[in-house]
Formats: sequence, structure tokens, C-alpha cells
Amino acid sequence: MERAIIIARCSTNDKRQDVTRQTFDLQNKYGNTYNIIKVLEYYKSGEKNDMEINEVLQYALDNNIQHILFSEISRIARRVIETLIFIENCTKMEVNVIIDNYNMHSLNADKTENMMTKTMLQIGAAFSEMELRQTKQRLNSGRAKYIAAGGRLGRKPDSKLTKEDFLQKHKDIIKYLKQGQSVRAIMKLTMKSSGTIQKVKQAS
Repeated sequence: MERAIIIARCSTNDKRQDVTRQTFDLQNKYGNTYNIIKVLEYYKSGEKNDMEINEVLQYALDNNIQHILFSEISRIARRVIETLIFIENCTKMEVNVIIDNYNMHSLNADKTENMMTKTMLQIGAAFSEMELRQTKQRLNSGRAKYIAAGGRLGRKPDSKLTKEDFLQKHKDIIKYLKQGQSVRAIMKLTMKSSGTIQKVKQAS
């Protein structure tokens, strides 16, 4: 059975987005077809996930991976160029990228490049980037309208936490710091930013 890995990504960790759903669906569909040896689930913007995508490529190269599974093309990245570079690198490594929602395979059975899929992926990646830009425009428009109507963005003046409350709020970070975990590892364990972790480190 050929070896595969599942990559599941969402931009934010909130009630509207659950990265585990992607994993569940992909495991159910492909678990009997491939030997799924690793699942990478993470929350990060598709515009800022270069490090994670590079780690995926390196892992595939080091562990003789034949297939990388994504639920949809936007889960790779939100920028056209990054998506196409990732797929091109996979093609050079003879690693097949599977985009589940369109049932697309970047390679044919003989490991040659699937030109039909390549064309569709280029179009899909472009639409994914365009969708993100439109979403940002709507959000910016909504913020501008809210401010024009007298609304206030950002933290309320009286909402600043005391040092004790701040540390209590981030006691999970403190636990991992005491264990000697790196900032990068704590980011993955807690889904919190490096800036927050550094603040806790300085305050504790």
C-alpha cells in the first residue's frame, strides 16, 4: 500500500472553522486506499504558511511519501504562486497531490504530470486568491462603515489585564515554558502567536 500524508489547514481556530473535519473526511475516504502515516493539522493564514508547506515537502522527501492529500486547493495556500510552486516541487519529487473536492491528481498512475489537472489547479488557485481578496475587501468595507457610524475598534480602554490575570489566562503557555519547549513548539501546541508567548515569557 502506497504511503500518504494528510494536510488539514484552517485560517483561524474558532467555532466557524474546525480543521479536524478535513482530516476525518480524508481518512474515511482514503484510509483503505493508502497507508496514511502522518496527519498535519494546523491553524494559519494561507498567505503566511510558507514554513508549514516547506516542512510538508521535506517530510515527503525524507519519508518516501507517494501522495499528499488536501480537502481542497485553498488548503495548500491562498496565493497562486505558492500553490503552483508547491505542486511543481511535488511533481519533481514524483509525489502525487490529491485535491479531494475536485477528485484531482497532479500525477498520472505512471508518475507523469497530469496536464489536465495542472490547468485546473492553476485556475482553481487563481479563484482561491481572488476569493480571499474579495473577503478582505468586504471586511474592510464593514469596518469603515462601523467606524463612520461612531463605532470603536480594538480593545476597550478598561479591558487591559493585570499581570496576574494575564498569566492566568495563558497558564498553558507557562506550563510548556517550564517543560523547556521552544516557542515554535508552543505555538503549535497552544495555537497562540509567538508575540503572546514572548510576553508570557517576559512576565513570568
